[in-house]
Amino acid sequence: MPVDVRKLIFSEEELLDSFQSYTHDKKMVDAQSAAESIELTVVKGEGADQETLQAVVTFVSPNPKKPIQAELDEHQVIEALITTCKEQSIPLPKKGHKFIKQHKDGIAMCMGLSKADLCSAQPV
Repeated sequence: MPVDVRKLIFSEEELLDSFQSYTHDKKMVDAQSAAESIELTVVKGEGADQETLQAVVTFVSPNPKKPIQAELDEHQVIEALITTCKEQSIPLPKKGHKFIKQHKDGIAMCMGLSKADLCSAQPV
């Protein structure tokens, strides 16, 4: 049977816009702060193949010695990307499973109807 898997790749600029909107909407940072950089970190889980992706977003700060930062775990990153897709009218499966992987300087969000579909298409 064919496997239905989609992959959306977000550039660093798109991530900055998405994370800035998300952190402002969730009141994680001051609404006037502009996102200026992102640091993506892969965190190893308990299992050999369990990894999660976290993002630290740095915002413009009036005091360079005290940067304004917001940490986003994998679920928050996915939520921010889904919100961006909704705002840009990019269709997403409602019941699909989603995971993210680092892709060059950005992030790839992969979606499939089942976990088995995603496992068969996991190389990003």
